[in-house]
Amino acid sequence: MDGFDNPFDENEYSPQDSEELARWNPAELSGGFWRETEILYKTQKGNYFLFLQGGIFSQYRADPGSGFLTGGSRIRPLSEQEAFAWCQETGNYEAIDRHFLLLKILG
Repeated sequence: MDGFDNPFDENEYSPQDSEELARWNPAELSGGFWRETEILYKTQKGNYFLFLQGGIFSQYRADPGSGFLTGGSRIRPLSEQEAFAWCQETGNYEAIDRHFLLLKILG
């Protein structure tokens, strides 16, 4: 990760051991210093999280106080409702139909 303190168990929120549900590139840039990507995952225990990554000029860059200019990444745990709302906000409607159908119906 990027050296920031995380208030959660990083082993639980591992992209390599979790199911990718949806993806969004908010800057719509596929590469470069401004690139940003948000990926929604579900852990084996059923927890949701976003893996946020980006280039050196993105909001996810490494800690500027570190003296290094590099891209970075963060993990943000989400509740099921927050994951559903993220899918709505980012237009990931297929993910809603596959993974959040009950919330869609009740919503």
